[in-house]
Parts: sequence; structure tokens; C-alpha cells
Amino acid sequence: MKKEKNPFGELNLFRNDQLNKKKLKIGFIGGGPNSFIGYAHRLAARFDNRYQIMAGVFSKDKKKSVEFGKSLGLEKQRCYNDYKEMAAKESSRTDGVEVVGIMTPSGDHYKIAKEFAKHKISIICDKPLTASLNEADALKKIVKKNKIFFAITHNYSAYPMLREAKDLVDNNKIGKIKLINVEYPQGYTVAVKKKDQKNILKWRLDKNMCGPSMILAEIGTHAYHLLRYVTGLEVKEISAEVSSLSDEISVDDNAFMTLRMNNKARGSIWVSSAATGGENGLKIRVYGTKGAVEWFQDDPNILKFTELNNPTRIITRASNSVSSLSMQSSRVAAGHPEGFFEAFANIYTEFADLITSSKKNLSSIPSIEDGVKGVKFMFAAKESSDKNSKWIKL
Repeated sequence: MKKEKNPFGELNLFRNDQLNKKKLKIGFIGGGPNSFIGYAHRLAARFDNRYQIMAGVFSKDKKKSVEFGKSLGLEKQRCYNDYKEMAAKESSRTDGVEVVGIMTPSGDHYKIAKEFAKHKISIICDKPLTASLNEADALKKIVKKNKIFFAITHNYSAYPMLREAKDLVDNNKIGKIKLINVEYPQGYTVAVKKKDQKNILKWRLDKNMCGPSMILAEIGTHAYHLLRYVTGLEVKEISAEVSSLSDEISVDDNAFMTLRMNNKARGSIWVSSAATGGENGLKIRVYGTKGAVEWFQDDPNILKFTELNNPTRIITRASNSVSSLSMQSSRVAAGHPEGFFEAFANIYTEFADLITSSKKNLSSIPSIEDGVKGVKFMFAAKESSDKNSKWIKL
């Protein structure tokens, strides 16, 4: 059922109806001072008043962790410098954390998540899930065994107009999908010199922390999840060229991938940190037998929808024509900009709903299964590239 727009900018939106819902007690691992992703996670948790931040490990240095935790309003004794200590002590408290957000390098995700999972604490984890295939599969088994809730923060899929694109695809408005293109060009490594790469790229230079490819871990898994989310399709085979176009840095900074989908459609993904001047040019285009959809993160509040033999139509966020899924992902009236932080907050709010409501299957939340598939995608793409772009089955 569509919501009606109020000319005074007051919308009866799902995200504005959170005040009387239960707050979950949450803690964080990582994301200390000067961490953008840490700020994004903490803001997302507070956005809709669904969490109360109670504890955290913000540094391996106890003094630094305490100082930063206290700046967030936390009690000194709940600012830890060791995740095992935090998991053990918080699980023994009557007011201990019910959810933990993990935003460390992916090579640490398995050991941290395992510790909290065994104490039955639900987890929101940054991507990629892990840096190895074995750890991804093992973590999935641990999550299932302990029956905890688990989410991956592929937040791009939570933009309202990407959800509108998904709704159009799900309702056969573009017909059978034939072509898919995802692009994510950035330029943040173009000027990095060899002497500076350790200081700038840090753990990304370590395959034990990052996985087989920096560019696939950083943004490739995002592009892959977005493709799967919007289309509902799976990649059957992949042919890839993953390489470093820089003469200075020692890790992959560019990847071209050609995809064979499970419905016989064809797809392509290009991700790069070597695109000079690129900021966050994430784009997805899906072409079907009856129409097409196109979304660009630089203008996230609109969706281009083209029906066969008709001119392209612009659909705007929170307008009268959008689906309930899209409308319920918005917070402000049409015409006002919404963006990255709101999409991130949608993951956190929906995760709270998943835990506290009787509805235990919210398909809009990226799950542990999505995380495992992202890791398998990374390794398959790198294997293909190492074998001169040989087709590899997922």
C-alpha cells in the first residue's frame, strides 16, 4: 500500500515511527577516533532510536579505548581493549550488550564474531565477511549453530530508490533480465607513492587481513551484492582481470569482470581505485525484455525507469508513485535529499526489527549467506584473473 504525500512535509513513514519500539543494547569493536566507518556505524545505530551504545573496544591501547569510549558517554569499566574480555564480561551482565557491531579489518572478523556468537550475542559486521573461504564457511556454521542474528553492512542496497528498482524487477516491470552493468570507479590510490603505501593503505597490503585482492574486498563485494540484490539473480560463471594499474602500489587497484548469470543473462562489473578523479561513482543498470532501470549514487534520490518503446521516466524518492518497500526506507518528504547515512541506518533499524519482532525473515537485510557469497566471489574472480581470465564457476 502506497503512502500519501503531505504538502507540509509530514510523512507517515515507517522510519519516523520508532520511538516506542524496544531499544537494543549494543557494543562496538573497532571504529575508534578518526574512523569514518566507525562514525557511520555509530550514527546508524542512533538514527532511529533503536539502540543504546553500552560498551566497546575502540583501541588495543586501554587508555585510548577508555578516552574514546568516555567521549561517547560510556562507563569507564565498559571501555575494553580486548574483544574476548568484552564478550565474556558483557555476556555475564544483566544489562550486557545484545548486539555487537564489528568494523575491524576483515581478517579479524572470524575470530571476533566467533567469540560473541558463542555468547549468543547477535552481530552486525562490516564487509567483506572474512579474508578466507574456510573462515567464511566456518563462521556461517557457528552463526547457525548458535541461532543468532547476523547482518553484513552492504548499505548501498538500502537506498530507497535502489529498493524501488528491486521492486520494479520483482514485479516484472522490466521483463526478463538480459543485461546488467555495475560500475564503481574511485581514484583514491592514483597518487599514492611506493614510499607512502604502507602508511596509507595499512592492513590492505596484508592478504591475511584483506583477502586475495584489495579492490575486490574494498568495493568489489559491494558491487557484487548490489547486482544480486536488485536483480534477484545469481552469477553462474565469472571471467575476470584483476590487476594493479599503478607503478607504485603493490596491490590490485582495478578489476574488470564479465558474468554469466543463472538465467542466461550477461553482466559486467568494473571496480577501480585507479580512476583519476573518481569519487564514489557507483552505478547500476539493468536491462530487460520490457524495460530498464538505472541508478547512480551521485544522484541517489532518483531512479530512471524506461519502458519498451517509451521515453525514460524519472521516479523521485518518497513520491506518490513509489512502492511501499521504497517509501518505508525513507525518512523525509520528497524533494529533500537523503543519502549514505540514512541507507546505513536502514540496515541497523531493520536488524533491530528482525530481533525484536515476531517476523524473523526480513529479506532486505544482507545476511551471513550474502557475506559468504561475497567471499566466494572475491576468490573466484582472483582465480580467474590468475588463470588469464579463464571462466570460473561459482
